[in-house]
Amino acid sequence: MRMQDASKLIAGLQAFGLDKREARLYLASLRKGPSSVLELSRATHLPRTTIYPLLDRLTQEGVFRTGKQKNRAVYIAEEPGVLDRRLRERQAVFSQITDELSTIEEIGSSSPSITYYEGTEGLKRLWRRIYRSGVKEYHMMTTGVGFLEYVKKPYLIKQIIGDRVKQKIMSYQLLPENRYTKEIVANDVNELRESRFLPANIELPATIILFGQEVAFVTTRKENAMILVTSGDIAVSLRSLFSLLWQCAKMPERDEGVWGAGGA
Repeated sequence: MRMQDASKLIAGLQAFGLDKREARLYLASLRKGPSSVLELSRATHLPRTTIYPLLDRLTQEGVFRTGKQKNRAVYIAEEPGVLDRRLRERQAVFSQITDELSTIEEIGSSSPSITYYEGTEGLKRLWRRIYRSGVKEYHMMTTGVGFLEYVKKPYLIKQIIGDRVKQKIMSYQLLPENRYTKEIVANDVNELRESRFLPANIELPATIILFGQEVAFVTTRKENAMILVTSGDIAVSLRSLFSLLWQCAKMPERDEGVWGAGGA
């Protein structure tokens, strides 16, 4: 085998998680078949004292199997197809937790930072971050319809509102007063939310969400962006402004509503 080919094979096995010595052991065993430690030592030029712990680890990882041949212990390299299947299984398992790991990384940062999200998946990631942040309430200024530019109403009701209610996270929201927002507010009690009205002529093209030490801005679908600012100073300042508006805002008349008019 040419040196270039051997280097390529070793690099591929390193991608599987083997170091260079382990890769040499695996290749030697594939070529020779079931082999004793002495035979592998001769084939790889590695001392037996080095090979024993390597084989122990590789056997535990499922890269080698042990067996008996003519009353002697031998090590058998697992078939390449089996290793490929295991690598795919590992990738699938890891892929299931990448979003959660990213959220942990984002939340764990204590320094001021800005994170950008885009599109429908970006909005879903933003809400997952809010709900995994550990807050028991958030404050929001919205038209009440902006999220429907990104997700369909069933998702808004079941996933965004439904998950919040399950986790008992309270929502306080300010909305311009109109027919549609009155329908939303009618469901406040059922949807664990308290709302107040701003004047009908107030323009809020971007939704603002305050939670913990973070502030999220969700633009219209035309601009297609979510901007998350992590800053205790900014969060406190905007929360103070929200509190001032809340005190001046109009309290709605309470009517018995039905689940799922909208809002968040």
